Amino acid sequence: MPSMANPESRSPSPTPAPPVADSPGTKAQALINIFNHAVKATLDKCTPANFASCFPTIAQYAPTTLNDVHRQIIDQLDRTWKANFEDTIAKRHVVKALNSLEQCVKDAKLRKERAEGSANGSPVEVPVPPHSLPPSSIHLAHLMPFLEEQTTSLNSELSTTQASNTELLSTITAQRAEIEALVRGLENVVHDLEASAQIMAQNEVLELSNEIRAFETEMKT
Repeated sequence: MPSMANPESRSPSPTPAPPVADSPGTKAQALINIFNHAVKATLDKCTPANFASCFPTIAQYAPTTLNDVHRQIIDQLDRTWKANFEDTIAKRHVVKALNSLEQCVKDAKLRKERAEGSANGSPVEVPVPPHSLPPSSIHLAHLMPFLEEQTTSLNSELSTTQASNTELLSTITAQRAEIEALVRGLENVVHDLEASAQIMAQNEVLELSNEIRAFETEMKT
């Protein structure tokens, strides 16, 4: 597999093309107008007189009927041709293809104008034809849009994960501070209980000593 090109020598990926409109553009409308003009010109050649010359007997004895038949045939041909043309246009996606071609031409003209403007009067550098590029460059040209899309998606997921981790860390820190506050409160309560127990024990010993002295005094008397 060919080695990947140096990132510094790689040109940036082109911006995605704008969506192609489904309504007829300039070129597509021109094609439709040319077809309609060709249909009209062709049917106009088939005048009642030309049509009657093909059926002289009927033209002589039933001209009104022949004129009605002529009118019906012209109308039928006009509807059929236009319907077939519209069906072909839709099946082959001709309007969208011509709109895409028109957009490509506009983009090319815009790039040319930008190149001429940035050249400041100097000769414009002719871009390298795509068919002359090495396989690695062509491979990267097709691969880079996908990689950029995946990079954007991964960066978005990473940002979401980092924000979630930051929020989780804040919650854990708050809970830890609350637990530490509760532990300090419990330690204070235990300290107070121990102090109270010591005081109570001293009072009991003092009362017991007083009782013993009183008992000894009674024994002496």
